[in-house]
Parts: sequence; structure tokens; C-alpha cells
Amino acid sequence: MEPDELRRLVLAAVDPYVDRGVLARQIAPEEQQRRVLEDFAGRWGAEPLTPRTSWTSTIS
Repeated sequence: MEPDELRRLVLAAVDPYVDRGVLARQIAPEEQQRRVLEDFAGRWGAEPLTPRTSWTSTIS
């Protein structure tokens, strides 16, 4: 069986049991954390840390 077909079948099988509200509330903070991590990783090495740019000032 092709992976795409298997994925489609599994998603169709579990769909009736998925609470969309709970799923959305769980995914939202994970997406925010991912964005923060991507922003941080994008700045990695871009600017040396100095007393004016300590690691705490780079986190928004």
C-alpha cells in the first residue's frame, strides 16, 4: 500500500473521534513555540551577545 493511501485511510478512520476544538487548542501553542524557535534559530550567530544584547533581550 502506498504511504499516501495509508495516511488517507488512517485519517478517515480516526476523523469521527477527533475533537476539533481540543485539537486547535493544542496546536495553537505548539505553532507559537515553533515560530519562536524558528526566529531564534534564524538569528543564531547573527549578532554576538553583549551586555546590551544579552540572551534575555533577544527573546520577544
